[in-house]
Amino acid sequence: MRVLLVRNPDFRRLFLSSVVSLAGDWFSFVAVASLVTELTGRPGAAAFIYAATVLPVFLASPIAGAIADRFDRRRVLVIADLARVPVALLLCVAAWWGSVPLAVAAIIALGVGASFYDPIASAATPNLVPPEDLASAQSRMGAVWGSMLMVGAGVGGIVAELLGRQAAFAIDAASFLVSALLIAGIRRPLQAPGPRQRERGGLGEALRYIRGTPIVSRLVLAKVGVGASNGIVGLLPAFALGRFSGTGIATGLLFAARGFGALIGPIIARGATGAVPTRRGIVVACGVSTLAYCAVYAVFPLTGVFAVALVTVMLAHLGGGAQWSLSTYGLQRETPDHLRGRIMALDYGLATLSIGLSSIAAGLLADGIGEAGATWWLAGVGGAYGIAWFGWSFAAVRADRR
Repeated sequence: MRVLLVRNPDFRRLFLSSVVSLAGDWFSFVAVASLVTELTGRPGAAAFIYAATVLPVFLASPIAGAIADRFDRRRVLVIADLARVPVALLLCVAAWWGSVPLAVAAIIALGVGASFYDPIASAATPNLVPPEDLASAQSRMGAVWGSMLMVGAGVGGIVAELLGRQAAFAIDAASFLVSALLIAGIRRPLQAPGPRQRERGGLGEALRYIRGTPIVSRLVLAKVGVGASNGIVGLLPAFALGRFSGTGIATGLLFAARGFGALIGPIIARGATGAVPTRRGIVVACGVSTLAYCAVYAVFPLTGVFAVALVTVMLAHLGGGAQWSLSTYGLQRETPDHLRGRIMALDYGLATLSIGLSSIAAGLLADGIGEAGATWWLAGVGGAYGIAWFGWSFAAVRADRR
């Protein structure tokens, strides 16, 4: 991977853009989650903030996907970064005023901006690396998400605790500026040239392709299983507050453990499935990873020692990170470039819809039956979905060696 980054400056810029942007995102999330939990005094408050972060992505993703297949993807990525700078600074005002509505409004706007960055960056990756390097490139891009969660959340919790939340929000705003500069320097086109490029963009065309391609229809729905349980993540600040030290540092460390698992999960999956994973290998790895994620999180409420809790969160997100990275790689490989923006945006939108609904359920359940009961319910829902998806998908690729 180091060789790929050295000899491919355009992919290196996309990679580094993701590094700085994601680090800033997690700086701000830890700070705003602790702010809202403190202001409202509700254990499910952070879960609702998590929902506000991801649900707008589902609503904006069809638009983002259509734009990604019709217009210059590099320009769209730069605009998405620059538009989020003033929004991140708005969080400073929310912290200063102690305003929950303003903080939620800013988080929603940041989520909309993310819908124009994350899936488009995934759609562009195959245009920057040769096919034989795509699996390696995607596993590392997936690892970036985990590593920046680990660094951003861990350091962000410390920064928010020692320097104040405004400092964390200012760092987030600066990260978008750096990301925009890196993307602007990419020279290679981020989509294949085509004379009819501006006539594309209809979602119906992408849906017809998905319905007619069994492996793509399975992979588009793969992330929903982990997403259905992912509301548990929004309860981590409540566990930190009620069971452990109750500081922003404890919340940051739990999110850092999540990031460490998401960092090494894609790398382990890459080694287990080979340099060019088969369709069957991708399906098996995604199914096993989903079930492992739900099973480990079902154990999490039983942990009473902070160190054990950290290890449990890390193990759960080994599965979550592997599943996300492999299903994304499968879609990158199986979809043509002129449809890839719409299909990646739909995949991302469905994943974030399930995460958002799970987060709302987590908040409601936590306020009603406590965070432990909420965790068990969500782990059960995700596990049931994972079993059904695994059976449906494995039957379609059982004899497939491609």
